Amino acid sequence: MLGRGVASLAAHRPAAVLAGVAVHLQAADLAVANLESPLTTRPHLLGHGPNALEARPATARILAAAGFDALALANNHAGDAGPQTVPDTLRALHRAGLRAIGAGATPAAAFAPVVLTARGLRIAFLSFDDTGEGPRAGPSRPGVAWWSAARARAAVRRARVEADVVVVGLHGGSDYEPTTDPWLLHLGRLLAGWGADVVWGTGPHVVQPVELVHGAGGRTAVVATSLGNLLFDQHIPGTRTGALLEVLAGRDGVRAYRVGSTRQEPSNAVDFGQWALPHRDAVALGGEWWSLARPVPSAPAAAPELRGFPGRVVAAAVGDPEGNGTQQLAVSFWRPYRRTDVNALLPRSSLVNRAGLTAHVGLYRPRDRAELWVAGTLLRPVQRLAACDGALAVAYSSLNGETVVATGAWQWRGFGFSPLPSLAGAGVPACADVDGDGRLDPVILRRR
Repeated sequence: MLGRGVASLAAHRPAAVLAGVAVHLQAADLAVANLESPLTTRPHLLGHGPNALEARPATARILAAAGFDALALANNHAGDAGPQTVPDTLRALHRAGLRAIGAGATPAAAFAPVVLTARGLRIAFLSFDDTGEGPRAGPSRPGVAWWSAARARAAVRRARVEADVVVVGLHGGSDYEPTTDPWLLHLGRLLAGWGADVVWGTGPHVVQPVELVHGAGGRTAVVATSLGNLLFDQHIPGTRTGALLEVLAGRDGVRAYRVGSTRQEPSNAVDFGQWALPHRDAVALGGEWWSLARPVPSAPAAAPELRGFPGRVVAAAVGDPEGNGTQQLAVSFWRPYRRTDVNALLPRSSLVNRAGLTAHVGLYRPRDRAELWVAGTLLRPVQRLAACDGALAVAYSSLNGETVVATGAWQWRGFGFSPLPSLAGAGVPACADVDGDGRLDPVILRRR
């Protein structure tokens, strides 16, 4: 929302409005949002409610510069300045090189999928207003696509035929409720059953949980009933924070996703917080955690024979954790405590188990077990591991127990591993090609 209390910042410091999230928007192949403020110079009509959210047409450039590709217009404020508000907004977005979703000169145009391409995929976008307050497009009247089960079903099914991935925006629900909106979740399930892969809600103004639901053809759909406010001038509790939903998808549908937090400064400029750690099965991509959207087939792992290994072996796997195209043997093992300049700085009780052993992980050449790399004394013993491409997937135990208490992934950095944040609870480390690049990614399955 670029009007009202945000208008001054947008006019005098336009580059500052979305600078805090621009790097993430620009890194995505496609970025979309719900535009709550119509872009027009027409005066607000009092009959359209007391909240005048209109913004100057030139502010469309702020959205384009930040990295957005398209904006959904199907919401209750789309006609705040009268019947020509929608055409004004369409023209402003077009001049900025942005596509408009869920609006047009006729119902056919408003309900037509907007198909964009990225990395060889065709992604169809739709948007529906479920508030009943947006200006409905008519035969000779511009407006937005409104929620109608019959029209929505036809639009989604058309999009399913025309595109590889179908994304639907949904504006409605109860304001300021931080729990999952049951009505929007119901609509999300309907849309998923008709063929939607992603449903993102924008009405409640506060962040709600992201859900996974069964979709058409055995696909899994991601349903976010509310991503909250990215940019707004509200001060009701919960309205100063928002969420970025990033989705990894292919022709087979959604594969993984992650949710990042955003917050607004007193000036209304937006800052990025952090990506949330997964609560479900997870995959490490690019050194960061994503939630798996569906089960993945893990690569088969053979247990190597390690008779005579100099240490008590806990787990071992063969793969390419160095990522150099050759095979290495990864081994987690215990051995008698050896004092070093590094471990001498730590309390012995944090390193040595009751048997007087310390935990280690090493990489070896499979044919002769020549040492390639060995970690110094570990603070967290590795109970299970999987050797992926350029990484290890690991499961941690306590110093004096064998029960898995957390999981993680280690990325090879050329001279050693860099660990990702650990994920609490039990899970099974494995490897799978989640992003389809031909390389095995670290995954954590059966988390609980």
